[in-house]
Amino acid sequence: MSILPIELRSSDRQPVWFIGHGSPMNALMDNPFTQSLNQLGASIAPPQAVLVVSAHWLTRGGTFVQASPQPETIHDFGGFPRELHQYQYPAPGSPFFASALADEVKSVQPTTEWGLDHGAWTVLCHLFPQHNIPCFELSIDYSRPLAYHISLARELQFLREKGVLILGSGNIVHNLQASVPNLSSGQENFGYEWAQEFDVWSAKLIADKNVKGLLDYERAPGGRYSVPTPDHYIPLLYSLALARKDEQVYTTYEQLVYGGISMRCFEIR
Repeated sequence: MSILPIELRSSDRQPVWFIGHGSPMNALMDNPFTQSLNQLGASIAPPQAVLVVSAHWLTRGGTFVQASPQPETIHDFGGFPRELHQYQYPAPGSPFFASALADEVKSVQPTTEWGLDHGAWTVLCHLFPQHNIPCFELSIDYSRPLAYHISLARELQFLREKGVLILGSGNIVHNLQASVPNLSSGQENFGYEWAQEFDVWSAKLIADKNVKGLLDYERAPGGRYSVPTPDHYIPLLYSLALARKDEQVYTTYEQLVYGGISMRCFEIR
């Protein structure tokens, strides 16, 4: 039985996480990356709920919050083993906090037409393997400029005070065209020079909490190759925009894989 909060009460402020989620296959893997997720999830008291901003829920002309009481596990990919396609992450949703978000942030509309896509459940299954924490998603309005997402993210701050952990899930460096050939050939643990340059550039801005500086990624070293499209980059902006002046950013994992994907993760607290 799932017990929902009866009022929007105060709680301990929750941290903010950004997870470089990488391949969906990580859901089935026991490796240094997934082990770091296990440790991260175990490092905090269970939150009231988890709000995920995933690179894989893109909408146009509106921002939506998933309000289903039991969100489905979405297998939004192809060509992977049957075991992955059958994997389920049966966490409850959070209609209560979804409604609270929509009431507080007027530009956000509730919907039950989504679930947990692989940007969410492939990391949640390691962060909270008991799937007993309510989880819900916020869509990315892909028709909006990057600065819009920073502004919207800051409107989510109140949720942290109510016990909601906010998690951005994407990849800072994400060039699939350059990476897929290496995935096929088994060349895994390396990064191209342009990926290394951009990962270092972004890491410095993240450490400085300079979210506005990240808007200028196209002029950064390796930026055009590292971020050919901003879908996986935007969740980073949501996470970093929530950093307060009295908070620090802590790197929880860093690695470049398949030449053009950064698995960099961080926590804000």
